[in-house]
Amino acid sequence: MARTLPLLPGYAADGVLAWRGGEPLRAAHFAAAAMTLAERLPRRRHVLNLCEERYAFMLGYAASLLAGQTTLLPPSRAALAVREVCKDFSDVYCLSDRGAIASGLQTVAVQDANDDARAEPGKLEVDAEQVAAIVFTSGTTGRHMPHRKTWGSLVAGAHTLSAQLALAPGTTILGTLPPQHMFGLESTVMLPMQNGLAVHAGRPLLPADLRAAAAQLPRPLWLMTTPLQLRACVADSLTLHGLSGVLSSTMPLAPELARAVERLWTAPLHEIYGSSEAGMIAIRRTSQEETWRLIPGLRFSERDGTLWVHGNHVREPQPVLDRVTQLDAGRFALQGRKTDVVKIAGKRTSLEALNAALLAVDGVKDGVFFVPNGPAGSRLVAFAVAPGLTAAEIRAVLRQRIDAVFLPRPLHLVAELPRGESGKIPRRALAELAAALGCDLEVED
Repeated sequence: MARTLPLLPGYAADGVLAWRGGEPLRAAHFAAAAMTLAERLPRRRHVLNLCEERYAFMLGYAASLLAGQTTLLPPSRAALAVREVCKDFSDVYCLSDRGAIASGLQTVAVQDANDDARAEPGKLEVDAEQVAAIVFTSGTTGRHMPHRKTWGSLVAGAHTLSAQLALAPGTTILGTLPPQHMFGLESTVMLPMQNGLAVHAGRPLLPADLRAAAAQLPRPLWLMTTPLQLRACVADSLTLHGLSGVLSSTMPLAPELARAVERLWTAPLHEIYGSSEAGMIAIRRTSQEETWRLIPGLRFSERDGTLWVHGNHVREPQPVLDRVTQLDAGRFALQGRKTDVVKIAGKRTSLEALNAALLAVDGVKDGVFFVPNGPAGSRLVAFAVAPGLTAAEIRAVLRQRIDAVFLPRPLHLVAELPRGESGKIPRRALAELAAALGCDLEVED
């Protein structure tokens, strides 16, 4: 007999599952709406959930699970990324809450149930071995690769994350990143659904939107976000009162930024290290710890010169793409991605270190280094968002912080960088930006 696990454990019938505009959305209402939506979904194996609102995404996600379907989570909702993902799945349809239609796909509108609809949330069950989601790598290093997540593995991860953060009963989750991203799915969908917590229904992006959303939510309150958005909040001196904690992921978080956030909000900031392949792997409080602590139940093993992680929610061993120094069975240090090493004139550094030096320049709001295709030792390119500064001024500061061989030539000042919804920048997007600015660079996938 198949083993099933609850969809919404921990919720009383009148428990709050989400907050929208300061108004509570009850778990019993959500359960009824999910059952009603599941009955009218097309009988397909795969669904592309493009819902913008987090509550609508969760409703579509729950309904598709009850219908035995698998949600595809492309690396972005850009038309090209969606087409690339869907071409390998002939039986896919689309869920949407804003009328957005993926070209060539049947689209079903996600609609809430009537106000009187109620169902017992604790009675909804999903097969533990059902493939609940297929997450795709971000495409920063090549073709998007699918990674299947069973319902059982996602449930295990949600309970483990709750224990790591020591979340108090009745906690509310506020997220700034899309639920279609692996970290967004783990922290703002699975975490609340599996632990009886409430979540903010929307997705605030700008600091002012974040302030307005937080003001409408009950405490205790946790913020799930990215280093890019934390940087914007610190630059704006955004005040958020009564936060219990902050969780950050998707890209490296500088310790200086972590300390600035904790001073501003008087709340602990934790950082997750993970990947699309494995989900969360380790955690640390970045303001106080340089090393990482493996998530309980996970372990490293080495095979054929490659480090693998497995255990707990990582049911199949997954490769670790970063350079790791193991300190003991539960702690390790990171030295950046294996593909992140830059070697020029016999000297080595990492793109992570170069990016950190660029972002540390006063007045630089955003920035990134780029290694163009070409002979080994080619000059680096950099892009910076720095209103009021010149390229020469930025380069002069960098000259004091990095070896001269790594100084970017050219350094382009731009209005914004082509970051995706999670804050990452695909290599192709940087190559195209460089080409548009007059650099003679080959653009490749």
